[in-house]
Amino acid sequence: MAAGPARGPARPRGGDAAMRLGDLLHSARAVVADRTRAALTLLGIIIGTGSIVLLASLLAGGEEALLRASQQAVEADLIQIHPAEVSVKDRRRTRRDLSRADARALDASRALGGASALSESVRDTEARAGDKKKRITLVSAAPAAPALYDLELAAGRFLTDEDLASRRRVGVVGHEVWADLFGGPPERAAQGEALHMTADGHLWTIVGVLKDRPILGSTDSTNIWNRKVLVPETTYDALFSPTHKTDRVYVRQEPILAVRSPLAALRGIIDATLQRRHHGVKNFKIEDKDSHGQEQLVLDIIKMLLLSTGVVALIVGGINIMNIMLVTVTERTREIGVRRAVGASPRAILLQFLCEAAAVSLLGGVLGVLSGVGLSWAAGAVLERMVGRWAFQVEVWSIVLGLGLSVTIGVLFGFYPAWRASRLDPIEALRTE
Repeated sequence: MAAGPARGPARPRGGDAAMRLGDLLHSARAVVADRTRAALTLLGIIIGTGSIVLLASLLAGGEEALLRASQQAVEADLIQIHPAEVSVKDRRRTRRDLSRADARALDASRALGGASALSESVRDTEARAGDKKKRITLVSAAPAAPALYDLELAAGRFLTDEDLASRRRVGVVGHEVWADLFGGPPERAAQGEALHMTADGHLWTIVGVLKDRPILGSTDSTNIWNRKVLVPETTYDALFSPTHKTDRVYVRQEPILAVRSPLAALRGIIDATLQRRHHGVKNFKIEDKDSHGQEQLVLDIIKMLLLSTGVVALIVGGINIMNIMLVTVTERTREIGVRRAVGASPRAILLQFLCEAAAVSLLGGVLGVLSGVGLSWAAGAVLERMVGRWAFQVEVWSIVLGLGLSVTIGVLFGFYPAWRASRLDPIEALRTE
């Protein structure tokens, strides 16, 4: 039997498929081979992606700095309870004031799943040391207060259980109180020297000095930590509040239980517990992060407006990619004709140029993320010197968003050049010099 005609080498299946990864990277490298062209192509993508990472980092650090500058305990896992006016129908009913006993009851409640509770009372007064005087706020405190308020000591010690049990008249003063009344280095408070001040007619021994906690802007209020003096809550009650009435109660949720028991559920338990203790009269108000929806809305709007600038820069980068890809299609017309002649379909050409545009924009996105992280670190270091402690944070979602948008922009703006390349007539393309 006569042998059949000899067959040439079999073509690999998938002639309509995209190029292999190595070929794709090689062709994508050709797009940015020229340094000037590469800089122009990638600049918009780098600026856009870097802006998203940088702004997200600064916004996160700025939000934390603003909360710290508010001089209040405002963490996301914290619930605040403070006195409030009762309704008209309850004004004649017997009721109890918010007190330290309420804080102890909440702290011991099994229904709260181990949440901790602390009470706070404040009193504006004047402190004197020798011939110097200073307007201050006395704050009742317990040993757990530093964790609640995020306080650090510059020198000395904080209040102890022994101070509370013995009702000692000792205090931990703010940085400004120390500087105005005593002066000199805060370490004097830890050198065994007995330092005293008078407040509300009572003599207090200084046992510690808080680190400077600056604020944004200026204020004459004493309700900032630099102008506060923390004293044992038992001593405070004995001298100023024999009924143990308190101005505020804080309840902090255990992190492990936060997933199983959201703040809304915790708030409901607190409300029921306090109403039961207050004879069914709601003369208190419960607040948490969900209660400040207006402030959070403003922050979210600012965040969206700032991040939109990064998206605009990415769109400009996409236009650059489209222009460069159009030039590339013109320069590689003969190559496209050769590929079509050996069996590549229009779909394969389309996918090739789309993948090249995506690879180029992804490269710009990676460079943008790296530059954004670097600028965030540098900006954080500068801001820490200017406004005090500044947390350097890199938001993971901003990296994912930046890289995702850069690839999406590359594909969208690379589609038209890729479509033009796929529609070229192979014969005319081979004739191109």
